[in-house]
Amino acid sequence: MNVINFLYRLLENRDFVFLQILIFLAAGLLAGSIFLLFQRRNIFTERMEKLLPAKKAAKLKNAKLFDEEKPDGLTARIIDPIHKVIAPSNFSSQKKIRLRLVQAGLRSKSAYNTYLAFKVILAVLLPLIYLSFSAYYALTLTAITIAVLLALAGFFAPNLVILHLTQKRQQVMSKSLPDALDLMVVCVEAGLGLDMTFKRVGDELRPLNQDLSDEFYLTNLEVRAGKSRSESFKNMADRTGMPDIHNLMNILSQTSRLGTSVANALRIHADAMRIKRRQIAEEIAAKSGVKLIFPLILFIFPSILIVLAGPAAIRVMTQLFPVFGGG
Repeated sequence: MNVINFLYRLLENRDFVFLQILIFLAAGLLAGSIFLLFQRRNIFTERMEKLLPAKKAAKLKNAKLFDEEKPDGLTARIIDPIHKVIAPSNFSSQKKIRLRLVQAGLRSKSAYNTYLAFKVILAVLLPLIYLSFSAYYALTLTAITIAVLLALAGFFAPNLVILHLTQKRQQVMSKSLPDALDLMVVCVEAGLGLDMTFKRVGDELRPLNQDLSDEFYLTNLEVRAGKSRSESFKNMADRTGMPDIHNLMNILSQTSRLGTSVANALRIHADAMRIKRRQIAEEIAAKSGVKLIFPLILFIFPSILIVLAGPAAIRVMTQLFPVFGGG
């Protein structure tokens, strides 16, 4: 009865309730606008700080190439036993999983353990939550089917998260890759070797894109540690998973093996990348006309039809319906 009385009072004072809802929405929009205003100011401040030498030096000084291992705690006590049970024993499977995590920007060992543990935890937890609520009514075949689907969804949900992180990381690195190529051309033409070029490009790119800067640093460290350049270049292409970087590493490997001019090869590759980017932009612009058909048909054309044919339809209805009705 209390609920019925409450609903009845709401219906009686619907104008007052509607006014309160409008005030709440207006306050929410005002707060969101203020937040976005300050957020834009923060973005502008960050962009300006990237151009200042002092801020750049501070970021280079405090830069961390590898993720630090977190200390043991409750999360580690839960994740480690699960990881020991479900971790694949095959080395090739472990290598594939670690490569996917590295391509997503997760290099630490704890990320590997957490990834495997979350696949099991979500696959078990989601069906249990659903069955705990549905068990009050009945444990039917439909409920069991939904629980199985939830288990599959929980098992593959971490894969989707890793895929999203990988695509986002690759998009960010692809935007900074032309700048990296230009810096490499300048460094090589100035007389620097290929190893010092990678180091200098990593230093200059860190304020703009830390992921791509880390990849250049890692490649330089692998060469300094004793690996061959071709193997280090191949590892960088595998860590990024980007076709553009894979082609760049192949070009650098061929120039190092054959002794040809690195500057000319980089300049030709940079021009080819610019042509490819322009072609991709032209392709996207050409597809925009086809993609606009659906919102035009669904949203704009009905509105235009109502505005143009609405008065005529109303006049036809008022004039012809009385005639057909015998009036």
